[in-house]
Amino acid sequence: MAPTNLAEWLQFAVDFFLAFAADFLAFIVIAAAVAAFAFYFGRNRVVPLATSLYAAIPLYLVFPFTSYITTPFLHIALYLVLAFLAFVAFSGLSSFVASASFGLVQLVVLSAAIAGMLIAVSIHILPVEDIYTFSIATKALFDSPEAFFFWLLAPLAAIYIFGRG
Repeated sequence: MAPTNLAEWLQFAVDFFLAFAADFLAFIVIAAAVAAFAFYFGRNRVVPLATSLYAAIPLYLVFPFTSYITTPFLHIALYLVLAFLAFVAFSGLSSFVASASFGLVQLVVLSAAIAGMLIAVSIHILPVEDIYTFSIATKALFDSPEAFFFWLLAPLAAIYIFGRG
């Protein structure tokens, strides 16, 4: 139902921006976690992390026992376990792919791209909507098939651009 008077419009606007701010906080937390990971384990470990997140997508989609998983939390845990296993498998890539570590600005951009990719994956592939409902503004940025494609492309583009220097 559309707002009809000024008070309803103001309430709608406040609710809209508060919901987007809550979703943006989740984006910031994920980006900060990726950056903290890079600072703790080394900045050259971000490429294997991104690679493992990509590899976990098809592994999760073709996992043959998802019918036995009953809760959304277990689905998310399965994706994270598959990503961890892929990270362990790809951990040797850091010496081949990134001979020099990323600078601070590049790390922030790459962390934001990976955070966006994870939110897009959570909206399109994982059953996160059963746990948390994203705002209309966040869905506008991540929900369309085109947005999903570009958020999946963002970390690859960042690695390509920053890895060349």
